[in-house]
Amino acid sequence: MARQVRSEATRRKLLDAAIDLFGEVGYVAAGRTGIIERAGVTKGALYHHFGSMDSLVVAIIESGFATVRSTFTSMCQPTAPALEGMIHGLFAVTELLATDKEARAAGHLVFALAESNKVATDVCSRWLQELAVQARRAIAEGDLRADLDPEVIGESVLTAMLGTWLLSQSSERDGITRLTRMWEMLLPAMVDEDSLPYFREFLGREALRYQRDSSVADGDE
Repeated sequence: MARQVRSEATRRKLLDAAIDLFGEVGYVAAGRTGIIERAGVTKGALYHHFGSMDSLVVAIIESGFATVRSTFTSMCQPTAPALEGMIHGLFAVTELLATDKEARAAGHLVFALAESNKVATDVCSRWLQELAVQARRAIAEGDLRADLDPEVIGESVLTAMLGTWLLSQSSERDGITRLTRMWEMLLPAMVDEDSLPYFREFLGREALRYQRDSSVADGDE
């Protein structure tokens, strides 16, 4: 048991070292030697836990995305309107990406490797599926327009959200502001006319709550 605990601790050191180094110099510039030195372990320890840099990257993407996915799905309760869950879920994910270094590293790696790494491609596909499920429910509930394709809705929301995140690396508050603007643009194009006033109000409440939380986190209050 003690050996297993030490092994897991070493693995975690390597992951944390890689995440920190990727954040400082980027994935391309980060090398095995830098990760080993940052983690304070041997080359043998690296190869014992991760046979290659690719396997290390895959571990970061899978772990980071698992946290992102659980954060999003926890906001999409079947007892609440699906579009509420989608809006609330993306605010929660935006907050997570600003505060959780592993989730943030996973996001950057997905962008960097989407065309060459199968896991990165799979992550994008699973994200689209999650959003399409919510969109399909929202159409059935009468909140999203019935003439829209849920897959296209999911793709549009995901690409817009990731774009706002890439433009909002300076602070969590900036990310919340850009995400709010994104939804302000998308809602009139997607939401049924009768439901639009309610979801504009819902968006306003969510934006205010997350902006207040980010102000507290930044020490403004």
